Amino acid sequence: MDEQDFWTRMEFRIRAEFQGFADRHLRWYWCDGLVAEQYELLTADPCIRGRAWSGSTGQEPWRFVLRIGRGARTRAEIPWTALLPGEQATGWLSADPRRRIMLISPLVGHPE
Repeated sequence: MDEQDFWTRMEFRIRAEFQGFADRHLRWYWCDGLVAEQYELLTADPCIRGRAWSGSTGQEPWRFVLRIGRGARTRAEIPWTALLPGEQATGWLSADPRRRIMLISPLVGHPE
């Protein structure tokens, strides 16, 4: 899986994860796009930051932080396949609709 494919698949995984949220209001949220802007690979908590279109319409401007774990020093070394949560994984997405931010931690998700 390459980076472009990852972002498209992550968009669909976010939609599915929202549907399983305990908060009934958030169950109606979805994601209609992700754009990576900052690759912070050499920090204590490596991540990718960017913009998302999300919310109840899927068109509200949000921010996201994708925690990627340690190991990748360059974009070419990012393990895209390993960062995509499996279909049964849950608990890897936190959303704050008031602040319009998502924290995506695919390495801490757990099976249903």
